[in-house]
Amino acid sequence: MADEVLGAADASPEVQLLGRFVAAFKRGIEGEVAALQGSAETFELALSRGEELGGLRYAFELPEAPEQLAPGAECSLRTARGAQRVIVERCEELRVTLAAEQPIDLAAAPHTLAVAPWFLYERLLQALDALSVERHGVSLALTLFGRRPHRRSPTALRGDHGALNASQRAAVQACSDGDLAFIWGPPGTGKTATLAHVIEELLAQEQRILLASTTNAAIDQALAKLAARPELAAAMAAGAVVRLGRSEAETFGAELADIAGRLEGRHRGALDRLRARSADAEQQLRYGEALLAELTAAAAPQQSLFAAPTPRLRPAELSRIFGPALAESIARRPPRDQLAVVELRLARLARVRTLARARVAQHAAAIRELEAQVMGNARVVMCTLTNAYLSPLMKDQRFDVLIAEEAGMATLPALFHAACLCRGKAIMVGDPRQLPPIVASRDDRVRRAIGRSVFEVTVPDPACSEVVAMLDVQYRMHPAIGALVGRLFYDGRLRHADAVAETAAIAARAPYRGRPLVVVDTAARTAAQRAAKGTSRVNPASAELTTNLAAEAAADGAASIAVITPYAAQARDIRRRLAARRLEGAVECSTIHRFQGRESDVVIIDLVDAAPLRPGVLLSGSRTSSDACHLLNVSLSRARGKLVLVADVAYFEAAAPDGIVTAILRDAIREGARAWATGAAPA
Repeated sequence: MADEVLGAADASPEVQLLGRFVAAFKRGIEGEVAALQGSAETFELALSRGEELGGLRYAFELPEAPEQLAPGAECSLRTARGAQRVIVERCEELRVTLAAEQPIDLAAAPHTLAVAPWFLYERLLQALDALSVERHGVSLALTLFGRRPHRRSPTALRGDHGALNASQRAAVQACSDGDLAFIWGPPGTGKTATLAHVIEELLAQEQRILLASTTNAAIDQALAKLAARPELAAAMAAGAVVRLGRSEAETFGAELADIAGRLEGRHRGALDRLRARSADAEQQLRYGEALLAELTAAAAPQQSLFAAPTPRLRPAELSRIFGPALAESIARRPPRDQLAVVELRLARLARVRTLARARVAQHAAAIRELEAQVMGNARVVMCTLTNAYLSPLMKDQRFDVLIAEEAGMATLPALFHAACLCRGKAIMVGDPRQLPPIVASRDDRVRRAIGRSVFEVTVPDPACSEVVAMLDVQYRMHPAIGALVGRLFYDGRLRHADAVAETAAIAARAPYRGRPLVVVDTAARTAAQRAAKGTSRVNPASAELTTNLAAEAAADGAASIAVITPYAAQARDIRRRLAARRLEGAVECSTIHRFQGRESDVVIIDLVDAAPLRPGVLLSGSRTSSDACHLLNVSLSRARGKLVLVADVAYFEAAAPDGIVTAILRDAIREGARAWATGAAPA
């Protein structure tokens, strides 16, 4: 293991560095696990229709497809008779296959799968311990983290990238030239489109690529861009692009199961038929066993001369395990004869079930082998950073290039491990001015080890780094919104695309027709208060005003409306008000983290804070690298055509004159974008 080799007297510098990194990561992870265990609860899933597959493997149906489940996950299976440890072997649609250490009693319903939120960290610890200089690309990981010098040499691009703007083409060139590159993609600058060109170029250079991200949504967006590239159509059709892990989004035939199914469909069809046969036999057996108990009592010698004889089984009862004609015939026989016939039928059903399960196991093993072959032949593998260390299929995979999408949100240990699966180059795609990794612990050592972004570690001043290529033309936001975001968070370096007709059409709609950027000043007419539970905040008057604005936007035909607030309690209050007006389907309301990587035509931001409370910590930061700046940057930059800020302007001016919120409000008001809440204008 990495930390065991550290003490060897003849350990190379690379081995020693690996040991130090792993030791630091382990301390951070252990601190985070302790924080989670002290504050978080397990996630539970109700399972149904359990089926034994053989070899202590069992399949169950799921009520939903949660992201918490991934192959390799260790969970607790709870039944009416206790709990036992199981491992998730595979997830497909609404079906999960579990590997157990002892037999699972399928009759001990209900079955519940408990997933602890810290199990992923526990598995990451195991993956880090397994790293070695001999078997992994430790050199590249050390380059990514700034402990080895990066290399750069000019290359001739092989693909056609004429559709890209100058900054996007420069990013493709940087990824081709160097073994380390950061693509800095501010909101709306075509980061995913650029990424598709990078992948196309590296494939043309015969590189094998691991594309990993913190979320399935980012993987799905990248896959959609790849599928739209005609130049990659042949690779997609041939199964050279593999999407590992399930998704509810369109996967364009790139999901691992889909590719394996195209190559050898008979296994999948046979599995479905055998599972149906096994389930039918199981159901008939259970019903037949109940009939057998009834017949055994009926066939027993009479215990009393005066007891009424037990009637024979009727055709309707027998038809559950026999055909209709045979059931009619058996129904006319005495109970003792019926007993013998049912016993024979149950013995046959048991043999059918055993045979079906054995054949299910054979076909399932064949599918697993085929999937391993597909993975080995893939030129691009797309998965979450979690799956990179959880999936058994990834254990022996090695790549030339790591591309990390949403790299700024990735935890450092997960990125380090993913880089160790690659040997040629590391490309980080993200935005250091948006959300960093989320950690529960407040301990400084934990936050340094797993709570910082890779941008902060390797390129703390991205504007001046030679390995950073910034995309500088934004296509999402109305120029008025884009200019606000660019001035506050990107040092004025953002430019705005010429095509504004679509965003101008959105700005023309209610509320505040024709105005893309509006500050609605509540002018001391609202009050913030602490929520009944926890540390969150609510502002009922502000919530009602925000709901009214969302209703106006919906009534005027806005295609997508997002209400964003920094406080969970306020979001719940607004959702309740929206539901009362039957607007929950037209308006999405949540806290800021949920909207990372997304966009809406209309965004309404309810800042909540007002007297008598002081501004909350989320809204009081001033530095560009502060949590408040990251959160507010995400909030503002979700808007395509209309951005409405609901705030008590004088309150922020007085309580946080140097805060980022005050800077935003001042900047927006200078653009003439101030309005007054109804009844709130000063005398």
